[in-house]
Amino acid sequence: MGRIRLAGLFLALSLLAGCAVVQKPIPASTKLFDDRTSTVAVAVQKLPEPNHSMVGAQGILDYAINKANAQAIVERLQRQDFSMVKALPQEFAKGLESRQIKVVLVPEPLDLEQLKKFTEGSGDGIAEMDYRPLAKQYGADRLLLVVPRWLGTARQYYGFMPLGAPEGYVSLVGQLIDLHTNRLQWYEPVQVGTPVTGAWDEAPEYGNLMKSVDQSTQAAVSRLRAAFFMEQVTKATTAEVSAGPVAQ
Repeated sequence: MGRIRLAGLFLALSLLAGCAVVQKPIPASTKLFDDRTSTVAVAVQKLPEPNHSMVGAQGILDYAINKANAQAIVERLQRQDFSMVKALPQEFAKGLESRQIKVVLVPEPLDLEQLKKFTEGSGDGIAEMDYRPLAKQYGADRLLLVVPRWLGTARQYYGFMPLGAPEGYVSLVGQLIDLHTNRLQWYEPVQVGTPVTGAWDEAPEYGNLMKSVDQSTQAAVSRLRAAFFMEQVTKATTAEVSAGPVAQ
């Protein structure tokens, strides 16, 4: 029953991405690594503020109550270490270079607010934002981008009543974009939620809850890297549901 509830939670969080186009996963293939003449820029999108997602049927007053009750968790999340996500481009770059592919490591997180919407087409397999200007900026033919969708915790509610304990929740998307056409060559959404082991409500540090956040982060990072390089990943004791938010 817990896994069903967890799957529903992930589905609801995916829908919060609210999009016109739901991009289906595009699995990696060996063809991605056959082209050793092109250059791949590797980057991570600017990380969102760590937060607590309140999912479920809630009125305005319910939402206000739940937000106030979760404030201490949100404050603690601001000190949580998500450097593993920020360091993912270095891991991807090493893997590409080991396959004799030329790499440009983008030093700073990308701010997508600096990009425009892609207006020359839309639909499955086309990135929503126009990444083509980055080809000239970084001297690259393709962009391997890590998009952190959600970093933090999640909890289901019915009105102002929690339907269970909060848990660590991390959502990442990996995408490889052709910078000449803006088409997606690889697209992989990964969502990982980890139930808390032991008591979760241990303010102000929330040790067990933050441990579940760490476990979700580690699992999401490992699974995203493994998906791109088509590697096996050790099955963690976490529940995961992959969904298809829009390609940004």
